[in-house]
Amino acid sequence: MSSPFSHGQTRRPRVRPSLQPGAVGKLSRPLLLLLCAAYLLPGFIGRDPWRTDGLSFAVMWQMAQGLTSWVHPTLYGQAVSGGWLAHWLGAGSIQLLGSWLGPVLASRLPFMLALAASMSLTWYAAFHFARHDDAQPVRPAFGPPIAPNDYARAIADGVLLTLLATLGLLGRGHEASTQVVQLAAVSGILLGISLLPRKPWKSASLIATGLLCLALTAAGWFALLLSFTLGLVLWGSLRRANWALMLALAIGVLSALWAESQMGWMLRGKWPDLDTLANFFRIGLWFTWPAWPLAAWGLWRWRESLMAWHLRPAWALAALALLSALALGNNDKVFLLALPPLAILSGFALPVLRRAGLAAIDWFAVLFYSLLALVVWVMWLAMFIGWPAKPAANIARLAPGFQFSLDPVALAISLFATLAWGAVVVWRTGRHRHPLWKGMVLSASGVTLAWVLVGSLWMPVLNYASTYRNVGREVAHAVQSASALSMQVGSPCLQPVAIDLTTQALIGYWSRLDFSASRKAQCTYALGARAPLPASQWRLIWRGGRPGDRGGTLYLYQRLAPSRP
Repeated sequence: MSSPFSHGQTRRPRVRPSLQPGAVGKLSRPLLLLLCAAYLLPGFIGRDPWRTDGLSFAVMWQMAQGLTSWVHPTLYGQAVSGGWLAHWLGAGSIQLLGSWLGPVLASRLPFMLALAASMSLTWYAAFHFARHDDAQPVRPAFGPPIAPNDYARAIADGVLLTLLATLGLLGRGHEASTQVVQLAAVSGILLGISLLPRKPWKSASLIATGLLCLALTAAGWFALLLSFTLGLVLWGSLRRANWALMLALAIGVLSALWAESQMGWMLRGKWPDLDTLANFFRIGLWFTWPAWPLAAWGLWRWRESLMAWHLRPAWALAALALLSALALGNNDKVFLLALPPLAILSGFALPVLRRAGLAAIDWFAVLFYSLLALVVWVMWLAMFIGWPAKPAANIARLAPGFQFSLDPVALAISLFATLAWGAVVVWRTGRHRHPLWKGMVLSASGVTLAWVLVGSLWMPVLNYASTYRNVGREVAHAVQSASALSMQVGSPCLQPVAIDLTTQALIGYWSRLDFSASRKAQCTYALGARAPLPASQWRLIWRGGRPGDRGGTLYLYQRLAPSRP
């Protein structure tokens, strides 16, 4: 089947029959790397573990300390699922680099590398897909032809910028969790598929490795479904690569079956009702923006070539991820796996996107991210000098007790990012020819600007309101004081009372105290949202919680000594 850019005899969609050489101008590699670094670092550095990734960090830390098994990890006697690979990476990094970087930053280093790998793998996958004959533009009748590599680089740059611009990648992509490893695995599988026509055995190794990583990160069910999906959409199209593909898919199926049998089959899907469908569209629209409108437009314009090699794997993988998220009740962790294939589909929409569509995306990016940057600066000014008064009052209410201190480095980074945003806007609105990736520059730069400003100007107050550092240290101090008064010998334990495992994990790390539900009869202290029973045997010695968390007050009780006859 011919593509919109081929010379086949079948009817073509109405697209640009050729591209001018200026449309595939190269994006400066140093600038692209700087943009990726500015996107990558905020969120990973400069903050304590929060509730979103606190449980994973606690498991990694206890593994590194030898307090729990690496094969069947438990936390305070409770089994912890979530995939071995992510925990192994974090625990190994803590053991190797924890004494230099600290346990928190050391545990995040593998996930920073995984996010960077996902960016790189997605770029190379898009490059090799765009190098395929069906994806190349027609040769112009007059003028020099476009070099295939130059065109492929322009498409790959647009794909990477689209991936950076997606809103859903911001939060989920900057956590030390299994989702980041799964994202890199999906990107690696896409790269493997793109290499299948020319390098079948290298392709098979990438596909098998990606499926194995999915199986080892509690997504064996997805690896199993993906193996069957790839077998359906790819089998028989490349006779020379059939044996390599068969081997890769077999490894994926076997590893997925083994992992799921060990973890108890993590997939618990159900038929969606109307509310679930409505939430699916509501969550999906913002989570995958701006990739989904571009991907939809690209599929429509390439509708006569949907089975072409550069489109078929991407839309099949994206459809599988979106349907899986729907079946699991709109799980945004699974939505994340749809972003690399959607970004690749978006890249092939850029050559066939009309000027009005690009202008709409650009205007939205300029207005939305400029306004967002203004809000961040105004809130920072309110923290700094107390003006405007209303934002300052809101900050004082949400983070009571927060003491602002000026960080010159963070301020310099924020000023540089804001000035760079202004320079990008001026360049984009200039009256000169722009390459294919021009439509994604403002969106990717705007997301990065907002992320840098929040990660530098707002991070101190966000970390103050979200960390359990002060809570854990206050609990430890109260226990030490009470133990000294009662002349208690030995390491005390805490009996958890109506608090979840994540809260126990974070307080346990910062306090260095052990929660033990199995030994609650011997625990001298109890910490929770209410008094332990029977209440007559306990006395309150401390109360507190995170600043601004009004509904999360915690109470520390000490067991009363039995009265002597």
